[in-house]
Order: sequence, then structure tokens, then C-alpha cells
Amino acid sequence: MEGESKVSPPLEPQTTDKEKAKNYPPNIISTIAEELGVSYKITNDGPHTVSERCEGRYKKEQHFQQENLEKIFKLTFDTTPLEKAKNIDPDWLNYFTSIAKKIRNSSMQQLWSRILRQEFLSPGSVSLKTLDTLRNMTHKEAQVFHRACTLSCHFGNDKSKKILTALKIKHKFLPSLFAPSLHAVSLGNFSLPYSDLLILLDLGLILKSELESGELASGIPLPFSYQNHTYQLTPHQRGLSFTYYRLSPTGQEIAELLGSKTHEPFRETILELLAPFFVVESQ
Repeated sequence: MEGESKVSPPLEPQTTDKEKAKNYPPNIISTIAEELGVSYKITNDGPHTVSERCEGRYKKEQHFQQENLEKIFKLTFDTTPLEKAKNIDPDWLNYFTSIAKKIRNSSMQQLWSRILRQEFLSPGSVSLKTLDTLRNMTHKEAQVFHRACTLSCHFGNDKSKKILTALKIKHKFLPSLFAPSLHAVSLGNFSLPYSDLLILLDLGLILKSELESGELASGIPLPFSYQNHTYQLTPHQRGLSFTYYRLSPTGQEIAELLGSKTHEPFRETILELLAPFFVVESQ
């Protein structure tokens, strides 16, 4: 009505950025940001000057790096025969610590302690190239490579590790007219799909192309090893060969650090593949 005064609605209380931040539920982003010392613009909590916050973050970083190196050296100390340890080249050690100080994942710390252990036992055995390769590997990629090593074997006089992909069989009577048959190893059934092989190819841990062995001589025993199991394979016929991926020198070096671990279902699968075409004798 005319003459009535309009009453303004009450003003809502204004909340500060700091109060707003407190109303946010805890989440992984803010938690990690706080852990790293970069959460000020999220929580508005902490020193007000950038230089103070920078100093705090630097101290956190130094704390983590110190803790990482201490854990790696303790693991190395606990697993190395101390009477066999030798001096390490100081330049190698400096390069090692510049990388290892940033390793926080516990599984990766164990791997880096094995590297250090190996270098204490045999100085010069771990190349800088291997350190660089490992530095660029994520934990997931390291797990993929470990699975690949678990499925690796070697045969003949060549001790390099190989990932067997198939047994190739030429036609008995007309090999020039009929394409060879392939009895493939289903690596994907053992958590190593082709996409994972591509990751290892990209990292330079296996050689770029699939290889094929020479034709295996009929009636001549062939040494064949899978992890700690050793066999003699005597082909029943001519025209047999293996296709495989071979670990690169860097991949071989890292594989030696990982040690041997048998995947029993995979071993049984390989023996089932070989049995119709070879006399398989355990050594």
C-alpha cells in the first residue's frame, strides 16, 4: 500500500575465505597440498608471506628427502653382507642419492636399496643409464616390468632373459607352400597384455621388435630355463622355432636386481605348450 515502508531483508553474515575453507570436507587434494606445504590458498591457514611459506615448504621437502635416504640406506644395511661391502665411486653415489632422495613409495625404496646393495657388493655393476631409466619409471611401470621378469625365460647358450610369445611350427611336408602354425603364449592371461609390452618397449626395457630363434635341430637337446627350473628340450621334429621379446641390456641389468620368482601356473602352461613337440627333461 501507498505510504508503507519497505523493510529490507536482514543482511546475511559474510564468511571469510578462511571460514569457507573450514567448511570444505576433507579431500585428497587439500590433504596432499597441506602435506607438501602449498595449501595456503585453499585453507588460508599458515604464514601470510610467500617467502615464509616457501621456507616452510623447503623444510618439508628436505625432511622427506632425508627420511627417504635414511630408509633406503637402512634397508641396504640390513640386507648386505657387511664383510663383503666395498667402497663406491663418490660420483656414482652422488648421482644415486640425487635420485633416491625423491623416492617415497616403500616398494620403490626397496628396489633402490637393492641397487645400492649391488653397487656395494660389486662397484661399477650398475650403470648411470640404469639409474636414469629407473628414475623415469613410475611405481606402476616398475610393477609391469616385474611381472614381465616373472614370465621371462632363457634358452640355448644365451643367458639373456626373454619373454616367450609363441612356438612356431613349419609344415612338415610343404613348408614353402603353407604358412607356419603358431602356438601362442597367452601373456594376457598372466597380467601382461600387449599394452604393457608397449610400455616396456617405450621405456627401453625390451628390444623394439619381436625376434625369432633359429630353427631348432631335431633330436639335439636344447637347454631351457624358467626362473630356477632348468630343462633339456629335445625336438621331435624339424621346423620348430621360438618367437620372443628380448630384454635390453638395461632391462637385463634391472632384472638381475629383482631376483627370481616362479609363477607356477605360467610354468605349467609353458610345459603344456612344449610337451607335444619336445621331450622335456627336468635337470
